[in-house]
Amino acid sequence: MKKLFLTIIASVFALNTINAQEVTIDQKTDRFEFNAGLETSHLWRGLIISDKPTVTGMIKMNLDNQNKFHLGLWGGTAISNESDGTHYKEINYFIEYVDTNFSIGLWDLFNTRGIDNPEVFNYEEDETTHILDLRTTYYFGDAFPMSLQANVLLYGTADREYDENGKDSQKYSTYVEAAYPVYKGNVDVGAFIGAGFALDGDTHLYGDQEHSFDIVNVGLNASKDINIGNFSLPVNGMVFWNPSNEYVRMQISTSLF
Repeated sequence: MKKLFLTIIASVFALNTINAQEVTIDQKTDRFEFNAGLETSHLWRGLIISDKPTVTGMIKMNLDNQNKFHLGLWGGTAISNESDGTHYKEINYFIEYVDTNFSIGLWDLFNTRGIDNPEVFNYEEDETTHILDLRTTYYFGDAFPMSLQANVLLYGTADREYDENGKDSQKYSTYVEAAYPVYKGNVDVGAFIGAGFALDGDTHLYGDQEHSFDIVNVGLNASKDINIGNFSLPVNGMVFWNPSNEYVRMQISTSLF
């Protein structure tokens, strides 16, 4: 695991070295981006991460003047405690490459809900509350506006499986999703379907922990801009059903800036 982190750190330094030696950041290029949002609940890949209203924020640094390489932080916190008395708080770190219709990124997910003493620098195999998440997306283009994503959990105690002898191993839970716009107009509507499976395990993180493959995220989303004076507020609505875990949820969200 230490070798993996040394490789990631070395890659980051290599990118910055290339930028310093070969790329001059255009003064017209925004080096940093920041946005914040509100959502009625925090839902992720067919999972209910928090049922409470959540505030989110992201800060991202562009590493080149083509705006392809990014370093960033994403955070979210619930406005109130969950029904079990815990409080949802999460901060993630990521590095990504985005080029036209394709993107790939490595995210370090750090969700501290229900953890009394979270250790941000603890990456021990059987103790860490971090999850390393490899994310890829591809958009086919305007002629066929389907988007696909495939994401693999590479490391983390939450994604380990124990055999009958008590030996644990990484499951590499994988989530794949296809999304397609079904209507464009005053309200834009899209549909999506997502599945979960493990690359090396009998169960995966996104389902009922009884099957190796499940449809875990089926739903519709809608978006509309609401004009308030000279201000335009983008509002999104999403409803999803997880057939594996047998629950359904609706979420309303907005981007404040």
